Amino acid sequence: MLIVDQNVLDDIGKGFSVPAQPKLLLNLLKLMAETSPDIKAIAECISQDIAVSAAILKTVNSPLYGLSRTVTDIKMSVNYIGIYGVVMLVTGSLLKKSFDPKNCSIDLELFWTMTSDISNVAMAIGKQFKRSIPMDKLSSLGLFHACGIPVMAMKYNDYQDVVDQAILTSELSLIELEEKHYHANHATIGYYVASSWRLPKDVCQIILQHHERDYLDKLDGSAEQDLFAVLKMAEHIVSLKYLDCASPDWAYLEEAILAILAINQTDLTNIIEQITESS
Repeated sequence: MLIVDQNVLDDIGKGFSVPAQPKLLLNLLKLMAETSPDIKAIAECISQDIAVSAAILKTVNSPLYGLSRTVTDIKMSVNYIGIYGVVMLVTGSLLKKSFDPKNCSIDLELFWTMTSDISNVAMAIGKQFKRSIPMDKLSSLGLFHACGIPVMAMKYNDYQDVVDQAILTSELSLIELEEKHYHANHATIGYYVASSWRLPKDVCQIILQHHERDYLDKLDGSAEQDLFAVLKMAEHIVSLKYLDCASPDWAYLEEAILAILAINQTDLTNIIEQITESS
């Protein structure tokens, strides 16, 4: 289990180019902190960023949200999916804009494509099997769970080699290989980013632990294990889609995940076909 204390967080802040919390998000959080948040003021704050507004409207109008009518502006988005839901979408959009592909040793476009797919697949799985989990929480977990990867890829020119090694040899998890090569890992960095960007504490905690292969050894029916299971199944499905192989952690977690989601192997095959064909 990864242990994070203030010394570890201080080292990350000094040693890596971690994206700072954007001004837009800081302004939003201030508006949300008021006793009675003003929806109009929140919508106007978001609408100042045209690219972010367009990304939110595209997402809200996607089949994942299943709304009965087309949402045409940010205020309508807030009314339909709530203030917190819209802010999480804003947060994800701002995260993608925080990294310069020219200074990154991985294919950042492919990374965000896969990460966005993991977010969407997580929402689809949650909608079908874990309706108690809010869609915005699954969306933000999907988008942020691997956000430490581009941070490491901006510092280490050979980082893609380590990622490839994790895919080819699943005996060691990616964070174990990162620790072996760099004495740092993307899960801890991702926790740092998510915490500094004020994501929910349970989402931050799953980001920190999302490569722990013994996380589901003792099933306790907790909401955190539900979140973890949905994320790892989404990772697995997206890995099959893009890399034509199971995700490296899947073999260690499959049995417990199927138990948590109350599905069998036949159901899993059908789900994979259903999601990959519709995406």
